[in-house]
Amino acid sequence: MRVLHVLTRSHRRGAELAALELTHELDALGYRNRVVALRLGSDGGRIPEIPPLSQRVALGPLSLAPNVRDLRRLLANDPIDVVIGHGGWATQVAALARRRNGPPVVWQRILGFPPGFWRSAQRRWWQLLVRRVDAVVALTTDLGDEVRRLGFTGPVWTIANSRRPDRFLNVDRDHATAGLRREIGVDADTPLLGFVGHLVDQKRPERALDVLANVHARNEPAHLVVAGDGPLRGGLEEEILSRGLTRHVSMLGHRDDVERVLGGLDLVLLTSDAEGVPGIAIEAQMAGCPVVTFPVGGVGTVVDLETGVVLDHSDTSLMAERCVDLLRNSELRRRMGDEGRRRAPALSTNGTAQKYATHFNELLHNGSSNGNGRVRQGLDVNA
Repeated sequence: MRVLHVLTRSHRRGAELAALELTHELDALGYRNRVVALRLGSDGGRIPEIPPLSQRVALGPLSLAPNVRDLRRLLANDPIDVVIGHGGWATQVAALARRRNGPPVVWQRILGFPPGFWRSAQRRWWQLLVRRVDAVVALTTDLGDEVRRLGFTGPVWTIANSRRPDRFLNVDRDHATAGLRREIGVDADTPLLGFVGHLVDQKRPERALDVLANVHARNEPAHLVVAGDGPLRGGLEEEILSRGLTRHVSMLGHRDDVERVLGGLDLVLLTSDAEGVPGIAIEAQMAGCPVVTFPVGGVGTVVDLETGVVLDHSDTSLMAERCVDLLRNSELRRRMGDEGRRRAPALSTNGTAQKYATHFNELLHNGSSNGNGRVRQGLDVNA
């Protein structure tokens, strides 16, 4: 079976990493996968594993038609059996680019709709668009319920986020923390808090500074490690300086060895406004690092009292309080880390790929009709 994975940008973030790992596991099952991005990375760069169809960066309403044209040209020249759009923008383009009798389109939902969506013109647009979608992958049942509310009548597959666990499980935490502390110049007696992720509005990285300041106010020494890059980096660095936190924060930038960063941290903070099932929570647990998180999206499906803390509400003072409790209880942190690693097989991309393979085969063998979407029946999935 030939599967085309459509991503929005050619960079290595959570969603892109998850898609690449999924393709590797599907390759091992005998599928032929191709991955493309609609645009360059947000910084104007590109990565070889996700070639962009356009050499442009800008993304918005004016780029929709060129995106559709580029993808339609690819589909005309390359035989594809299934197209999966990873996220809302990629799926919009895939649905509009697919011509009559073209390959079925699968929408992988990553985030829920924003506040106010159901009272906006966006709702009417998506009600029309889902008629051109043949199946939906929902990371959580709530995301699946949302597409049903749009009027989608096709199959909805609940498949959680996942990661390939080996590179995280193979990290020796004692060695990793010693290496990280040497790199940033922090002694062994100072606890390390971590924010790991793309520095964008959705992730709210500035809240990690609030948590750090509140931890200090509770007379607990701590150092914050920020691993990630993005458009908010400059503003975050200015805020660190203005708040007098320069000695207490290390900005590492984007890291390809995120497993070693996570392996060296005492706690990971998740301060986002919105998430699906955050990959960083999965990665941290696989690396044996407890997670303290706001109650966003499906984070509660991977983090619980055995592996970290999911707060009752989004409050940086409350997050700091829970961090201090954990920083003062090394045995509890160790047990949480061990339990996170024990659960790694259940969050492995190998099992996720098996679920995708089963559903792809069902979709193509059984046939489906959803509005303008038409799925061919009886296709040889080994073709």
